[in-house]
Amino acid sequence: MTLLQRSLQAVFKQNVMRPPVAMGSGSGLNLGGLITGDGVSNNLSQMQAMTQTSWLFAVVDRIAASTAAIDWQLYRRMPNNQVQEIPRHPIIDLWNSVNPFYTRHEFLETSVQHFELTGEIWWLIVRNAGGKPVELWPIRPDRIRPVPHVSEFVAGYIYTIGAMQIPLRRDDVIFIRRPSPIDPYRGIGTVQSLFLDLNSEQSAAQWTKNFFSNGAMPGGILQFDEGMSDADFERLVSRWSQQHQGVANAHRVAVLERGKWVDRKFSQRDMQMNELRRLNRDIILGAYGIPASVMGVTESVNRANAEAGDVMFGRWILKPLLERIKQAINERLVHQIDKSLFLDYSDPRPENRELHLKIADTGFKGGFLTRNESRSLLGYGEALEGGDEFMAPAPAPVGLGLEDMVRKAASDLHDDAVNDEEDSMEGNWARRFREERESLVAYLEEVG
Repeated sequence: MTLLQRSLQAVFKQNVMRPPVAMGSGSGLNLGGLITGDGVSNNLSQMQAMTQTSWLFAVVDRIAASTAAIDWQLYRRMPNNQVQEIPRHPIIDLWNSVNPFYTRHEFLETSVQHFELTGEIWWLIVRNAGGKPVELWPIRPDRIRPVPHVSEFVAGYIYTIGAMQIPLRRDDVIFIRRPSPIDPYRGIGTVQSLFLDLNSEQSAAQWTKNFFSNGAMPGGILQFDEGMSDADFERLVSRWSQQHQGVANAHRVAVLERGKWVDRKFSQRDMQMNELRRLNRDIILGAYGIPASVMGVTESVNRANAEAGDVMFGRWILKPLLERIKQAINERLVHQIDKSLFLDYSDPRPENRELHLKIADTGFKGGFLTRNESRSLLGYGEALEGGDEFMAPAPAPVGLGLEDMVRKAASDLHDDAVNDEEDSMEGNWARRFREERESLVAYLEEVG
């Protein structure tokens, strides 16, 4: 038995009896239990985090909605290495209408939500009696687990819903993941690196809520020199809450029959909650690598860095995610039907309009782009009659020799002082050459 086979067997024995992911209970985030004892991510808690942290929701929703809005096309790779767009085909029909209950936008948006929260996307392929794929369904990551195999790595998958466990074949499941450094069978979500910061954000939000809902103004301590009976205490607490608790009763004057008011000098500014929540926001944005301007944060934002933020969002967030989806759908579905076909997405990066305008103008005037090609580069699809001819480059000036053209170009680049210096140098060289020539001729005549 080879070392590789022994290693696979050890991994198989460790993981084959792995229980399903814990479903969790209650409405709390329970982020402290993101990693269970056996190293399995609590995917349910990670998905619940989106509904309980505002900035996490905003970031994941922006990425998911932007990814789902990208257009896709089906192409065929031709023998001459050219590609041809295929407007009608069962594959593109399936991709545009994945199942009777999900639009493609909803399907991809749900999938990207799962990926950004848990690092995993699971799709179920539903086939007809002939074995052809007819539907695609997203599967919640907390309800499915891989079954390790000794030699083939994965034998299949188990889908768990309630007390029911449904085995699934490898060919019927498409699994996309951000590889986990500790578990070769699962992915890793960004939320796992944020659980402490998300707890801090939730605590800050809860503190602010409690400040406005439960804070009694004026805030301080009621001090009594003598003890109070239970009835007197309950009556005082009830009256105080009615008169001073809540935002509507803020800053009302307190009237005391007996006792002394001790001001605590406590304010929300002392806790610096604004700075803390802004720091938590920046931590969430940094973990996802998303520019603040993309999220509508206008602090220190101008047009230049806002446009740069859009380019970064398309290049480093959307494009890698779309590439994962593209490779998975082609390798595990499209190529199983026809290896010459492939799905591809439109470039999510915003176009540089000024650069395209410069290329179109220079290319047309330089004679290496036609008018219609320049118009197409700028997005004007309608071709013009006679627009497929190249514009002749501007002719060189007539009547000038090469030496004159060089002298004219030099005179355009230098000011008068430089030209005078050059003329003086040329005159000195010409005079020296003439004197040396006359001396050489005189010497030859004397020798001869």
